[in-house]
Amino acid sequence: MGMSMMTGMMSDMQQGMGVGVMIGLTPSLLVVGLASGIMVLLGAVMLYMRPYESQLWGAIIMAFSVVSILGGMGGFLVGLILGLAGGILALTWRPTSVGV
Repeated sequence: MGMSMMTGMMSDMQQGMGVGVMIGLTPSLLVVGLASGIMVLLGAVMLYMRPYESQLWGAIIMAFSVVSILGGMGGFLVGLILGLAGGILALTWRPTSVGV
């Protein structure tokens, strides 16, 4: 009798603190973090393939780097910092023309 009462009280405390809500959101936040990481990588590849569109791909890289904060703390903060730095460099970079 005592153990079931204790379990019920612990369950009520966890629900009151919103732990159940956070556990329910974890898979969706994981998907958001994974998708934003994939989009940052895709943006970097496209930036390499199409340097004349550096403004667009730099903005995409920066946007999805910021979104990655929601899922997985932005790649343990290192991914966030590197993504922002790469996005800023892509936005400010101007391709040089090859002179003949």
